[in-house]
Amino acid sequence: MIRSLRGSAGVWTALCLVALIPVSALGDSGTAVAKADGQADSAGLNDKINQLESLLKAQQDKIGALQNQVDSLEAESTDATRVAEVRKVVQELMADSGFRESLYPDVQQVGYDKGFYIKSSDETFLLKIGGYMHIRYTGQNRQTDNRRLQGRQKQDDINGFEIEDLFLIFTGHIHDPKLTYNITVYGDTDNQHDWRTYYAYVNYALMPEVQFLAGLVKVPFGRQELVSKSALQFVDRSMANEFFNLDRTIGAAVHGTLAKKLSYVVAVANGVANPNDSPSLDQLDTNFAYATRLVANILGGPINGESDLAYSKDPQLEVGFSFGYNDDNGDRNPGAWYSIPDRIRSGRGIGGNAVADLTGTDYFQFGTDAAFRYRGFSATAEYWLRTIDGNSEFSAWELQTGRSDASHQQGGYLQAGYFVIPKKLEMAARLGGVWDNNGDNCWEYAFGVNYFPWSSWNAVVQADFTRMSEAPSSSSAANWSQNDEVNMVRIQLQVKF
Repeated sequence: MIRSLRGSAGVWTALCLVALIPVSALGDSGTAVAKADGQADSAGLNDKINQLESLLKAQQDKIGALQNQVDSLEAESTDATRVAEVRKVVQELMADSGFRESLYPDVQQVGYDKGFYIKSSDETFLLKIGGYMHIRYTGQNRQTDNRRLQGRQKQDDINGFEIEDLFLIFTGHIHDPKLTYNITVYGDTDNQHDWRTYYAYVNYALMPEVQFLAGLVKVPFGRQELVSKSALQFVDRSMANEFFNLDRTIGAAVHGTLAKKLSYVVAVANGVANPNDSPSLDQLDTNFAYATRLVANILGGPINGESDLAYSKDPQLEVGFSFGYNDDNGDRNPGAWYSIPDRIRSGRGIGGNAVADLTGTDYFQFGTDAAFRYRGFSATAEYWLRTIDGNSEFSAWELQTGRSDASHQQGGYLQAGYFVIPKKLEMAARLGGVWDNNGDNCWEYAFGVNYFPWSSWNAVVQADFTRMSEAPSSSSAANWSQNDEVNMVRIQLQVKF
């Protein structure tokens, strides 16, 4: 049994060894096959990985190229934005006169600011040049209403164009901004067709409350007369203003503004309406003319011009008072703007208005006025009272009127306007006249329209219609003659720089 077991054991052992041999052999062979298969799979995988890496790299290259394009476009957009921003800053800086001057501190500065200007770098001297022109059409039907004026029952009508006004204006300061000047020359297109001095004066502002002025200026009397012709609501001033204004003269004045609310002017002059008087030509008497004007600013800022082109957001109201006096003992005064409403004894028969030399008379004038502006609406009113008293029985006044007592004349006007299109299109109306004229009253009715293409006075087209009954005086500027019944249409273009 033991021998058998041993034999069996040996056989079992032998069988195990035999069995192990092929297993081992098979194991080594399987490993080799597996290795071969694995190497083949690894090679294929590597190829795929390489392909994927190639594709990935190509995609990354494309993405990089696209990113570069995006970055380039963004850079261009950013540069354009930055360029626009820098350009805007440069334009704002160059619009600042102080900055421009800082670039060239030793060079005189030139430019435009409501007129062309030249000034020194230290602002010691300034010259500003401006001006304006009126090109006007007038169509007029006129005839004499007063048939007592012999030979003047009817006059020819008017239909034509003219250059009514031509002004060149030189302003600035000398040595000190407080010392200013104004030299205005006027192209006379109605008479001699030459250039004349219209204004010539200097002004020193000791302070806003006290300023000194001397030269050729308008007598400080009335409101409308002191408004520039480039800022009138109608083509020209009212008939009553032409009758009562004291025109231009040579003299001196003290003026200023107190507490920013009360403006005053006190003036002394050679006479009134005597811009050419000269002592060297024996054209003056020994008496000065005197005038004063006060303006109270009740609401808002100071009122400039007649139309509310600025479309005032807050109400503006001013009230003014004027006074003028002259004792005339021989001033060179043609008297063309005074009317003699009483009996005319020389040359033309009886009745009507005429003019007279005022030598040998005392005359006083009083005036009051008011102006209101608010949101495109404007209203202006003036009233005048004149007293003429002959102090010599041989004066032209007394010889022509036959009166030695005082003669009174009153007049005024009321006008209003409104911008139906803000800062563009304005409608206006005016009623005025001269009365207390020894029973001979004269009236004016006017309607007008103004168009502002650029919402400024630099360019304006104006048109008006005026009806006037027996004009008390002549006006070459406004195109009517004394004693005429007038129906008139005027269209005017204003160009200003």
